[in-house]
Amino acid sequence: MWHWHLISRFGDTALLLPCAALLLLSLCHRGEWRAARDWCLAFAAAAALTLASKLAFIGWGIGVPALDFTGFSGHSMMAASLLPVLMHRLAPARWPRLGWTAATLGASLALLVGYSRLPLGAHSASEVVGGLALGFAVSGGTLLAAAPRRRRSPRAPLLLLIGALLLGVPASGAHAPTEQWIEQIALYLSGRARAFQREDWQRREAATIAPSSPLASSVPSAPSARSPLRTAQSRIDTMSVMRD
Repeated sequence: MWHWHLISRFGDTALLLPCAALLLLSLCHRGEWRAARDWCLAFAAAAALTLASKLAFIGWGIGVPALDFTGFSGHSMMAASLLPVLMHRLAPARWPRLGWTAATLGASLALLVGYSRLPLGAHSASEVVGGLALGFAVSGGTLLAAAPRRRRSPRAPLLLLIGALLLGVPASGAHAPTEQWIEQIALYLSGRARAFQREDWQRREAATIAPSSPLASSVPSAPSARSPLRTAQSRIDTMSVMRD
């Protein structure tokens, strides 16, 4: 189980937000303003949608019970939106094929991060798939838009900083308490005393079962006044009275 915890840390906010900030600063420093703007806007939109889905469920119980969907997986979204772009940018610009190979490795790591949330019990399959789809839409659009333009190779300080983050943060076990922050915000906005949970869906469905439903009709009840047993008994009593 420990290896899934380690892989899952590559999607943690404590690691990827600093990497995202370094990537954005690097793009701005090299004068790639359009690429920086496009990626930043797409990443912010995906993060806002993920946050909104989590707040909606925790505060108001809004989700898709049929799919066991309570909100997009934040780890999956963060990893899929950032790791392919980051790995592509770290590859030398004079070797374009190496850049796409690095992006593929980043996408593969993002898939592993998403899958790691399943054995850890952090998310359902629909939440992981949704988070990955949202993140790959960001990274895929960014890479396709940047493909026709030439880019400059990253400098050594950037490589060292990002390399230290990618190796040091997962190994240290550091993580950001984003789930606690989101829960506090949701409770404040909704006015609830506690967070909405998956089990509350089952309680809500049980409370809405009508008395005439098959479940209610399966409960044994006392024989009615017009039941066959009572009717037969009344006929026997009538015949005995007539004979007397």
